[in-house]
Amino acid sequence: MESKLEVLVKSASELKNKQSQKLNPFVSIRLRGSANQTRWISDETNFEWNETLTWKVRGLLDPSEALEVEILHKSMIFSQLIGKTQISLKDAVKTGFMSVEAMLEDQSGSFIPNAKLLVDVTYSAPTDEKSKAPPFKSIIRKKSMVSVSSIPGESVKWTLPIDDSEGTEV
Repeated sequence: MESKLEVLVKSASELKNKQSQKLNPFVSIRLRGSANQTRWISDETNFEWNETLTWKVRGLLDPSEALEVEILHKSMIFSQLIGKTQISLKDAVKTGFMSVEAMLEDQSGSFIPNAKLLVDVTYSAPTDEKSKAPPFKSIIRKKSMVSVSSIPGESVKWTLPIDDSEGTEV
């Protein structure tokens, strides 16, 4: 069983670089140790990605899980942390969708004044393949009894009394 989590990274505002140079930011998001990242934006003041990052996840997500998000500045030599945050998946797991305006912290954990990241999170829980199939292999109605056989591979059979005359196989 696989579930799917999609994060639409919309935009960030009020990002600052300590060296007062223009930023080349990108967003890196980790879920269960697996990281995805956006493209980096070159020398702009308006940071809009509108980029969807996708994870295929084994089983169900737990509502206590969170996304670890970092916004980094791409330089010629290395990437420098601009801001970070954690986004709880509680509402996405519960309802399938959430829109988040997350405040950003610096490396020491202090909030960066007015710095925000906007994302939409969509969660699709896994579907059981058996639940897509019809629940019964056959239903046979004869006179005052109905006989129901379960789906193939299961050994369940019921016979129930009914008030009906002639029966048909469905």
